[in-house]
Amino acid sequence: MRFNNLNGKVRFFLLDLFGRSHIKNVLAILEKEQYLPYDMLTQISRSKLNHLFEIARKSVPFYSNSTNYDELPSLNKETVRKELNNFISTIYTNSIFEKNTSGSTGKPLTYYVTSNTRSYLWAFIIMSWDVAGYKIGDRVAFVAGSALLNLKSSLKHFIFYKLLNIDAYSAFTLGEKDIEKYLYKLTNRKTIIIYGYASALDIMATYINSHNPNYKCESLKGIICTSEMLTDPMRENIKKAFKVDVFNQYGCNEGGVSSFECEYHRLHLINTRCYYEIDGNGQLLATDLSNEGFILLKYETGDLVEMSENKTCACGRNFPIIKNVIGRSRDIVTDNKNNSLHASFFHYLLFNEKSITQFQVLYNREAISLYLNVDSNKKNNEFYEKYMNEIKKHLSFNKYNLYINSPFLTSSNAKHRHIIKTDI
Repeated sequence: MRFNNLNGKVRFFLLDLFGRSHIKNVLAILEKEQYLPYDMLTQISRSKLNHLFEIARKSVPFYSNSTNYDELPSLNKETVRKELNNFISTIYTNSIFEKNTSGSTGKPLTYYVTSNTRSYLWAFIIMSWDVAGYKIGDRVAFVAGSALLNLKSSLKHFIFYKLLNIDAYSAFTLGEKDIEKYLYKLTNRKTIIIYGYASALDIMATYINSHNPNYKCESLKGIICTSEMLTDPMRENIKKAFKVDVFNQYGCNEGGVSSFECEYHRLHLINTRCYYEIDGNGQLLATDLSNEGFILLKYETGDLVEMSENKTCACGRNFPIIKNVIGRSRDIVTDNKNNSLHASFFHYLLFNEKSITQFQVLYNREAISLYLNVDSNKKNNEFYEKYMNEIKKHLSFNKYNLYINSPFLTSSNAKHRHIIKTDI
């Protein structure tokens, strides 16, 4: 646990006091656990799961008839919505706090967390910043939408962010004037870490590389992308623009999933907070071990994940390594003959074309539309027809539409979705 100065220590003390949390204690635990042997971490995870299952069996109405965790079916979002109050522990006496998922891949989900859950979440976030050179008390810039910034939240959240020395930059407004203003503030306020949506940072990076390639924030040490899939072209684009290393982060808070990239860019999953499994379809199932007030066992995250067989990493951390986050299981295009392609197909298809900076696919039973954001100085529109022709080989639609540098459809929280099923 590193502090930038005495001011950082005071801020962290007040953070736990004001937020009724214990982030400092959890962070100290995680910093020690990450270097424990792999097998020991697995034992800790299973032991916590057994303890949580006993609590669930005795005090959570939904699990009142359960006798064996391993025999439980997976838990989907619709069941959680219908049985919401039946997942609350009747013996948990401390406060629980309502949360909502962003809804970027469907209808938002309401769930509840405890003070312990929130402490684990923020300890994980700080650990991910630490890899990039962060010290507690350093200035951090959040570039995100409502899901991360709590733009409509209370004064309490505002004070919490101020204690963490966080500046908020909205991903809803990313015009050229907005980006210029953001870049000036990042430099003027001596920002150390940028933390935000991959798509928003990619847009800013594209502007920098095109209009201000010599831009440099001298104080900046690193960038951490979150909440969205960070593709390799996006990572390189952001790295080139801001001239610092770029790290990925992946999580699913309702399932307790917290993972961060180390110095070697391997994605480590904190399995002492989350007990995880991979089902037969490659989907990640997760149980939040830090939440004893609202218990979800074998929760379907909706993400397709491939775990690495490697149990060690050059960084010395022994948390399990996620080899690949393929994407959300809902990010699948289905044509009028029920042929299906996952979003990863489009990522691979467009990966080597450096002039393509971002894409989006909109589809329904009748038509598919491919939107490409490209550097128009390098390629003409006809050049990109070859990608639509490749899509035609795999998917059957009555209409195929290609749009170059047309506006993308954004979700209500400013996240960029690569695959969107439309009603018309």
